Amino acid sequence: MEATGNIDYGLTNDCMFRAILQKSRKTLIGLASALLHLNPEDIKDIEITNPIILGESINAKTFILDVNILLNNSRMLNLEMQVNNLHNWENRSLCYLCSDFSQLNKGDAYEDIKPVINIGILDYTLFEDAPEFYAEFELLNKKTHRRYSDKLGISVLDLTQIDMASDEDKAYGIDTWALSSRLRHGRSCVWLFRVMNI
Repeated sequence: MEATGNIDYGLTNDCMFRAILQKSRKTLIGLASALLHLNPEDIKDIEITNPIILGESINAKTFILDVNILLNNSRMLNLEMQVNNLHNWENRSLCYLCSDFSQLNKGDAYEDIKPVINIGILDYTLFEDAPEFYAEFELLNKKTHRRYSDKLGISVLDLTQIDMASDEDKAYGIDTWALSSRLRHGRSCVWLFRVMNI
């Protein structure tokens, strides 16, 4: 399909971000695999568990901002695009993470809890004293650095630090995704769709 005309909103717009991920399975798999350092072929099943009704006003305030994804029926992702620094991201991301982690119903076994990863795609630098393009955090022992559990993780993609992308980030195309998210004009978005073969 040939894209024409101007696109007034870039991917940093919550509704545009959700619409693209909901409409294009290929895009959803591409973004998830890049952020998780997976090969796209390793993703056999992917589902947005909190879809919105597309086509409603892009300025509507009634939709849910984060995107919850069930990956291969074995891992949960929570993605959120955040443009404005409200100085609450650490607590906000922990709330999302813990909310998604509390997934058991009465009688379910604790062993059945699926791993949960919260990924914040931020258009600002979270820790000004330690800027990083793509940071991954987990629960560790403060002395030995032994991992407590692999079932909880928080990642932060800083769209303003693309020039700090590591070789590994580039190998998985995270820098390309970050660049595409910062595009705000029609021609740039057409370029994005061609580069990503959407």
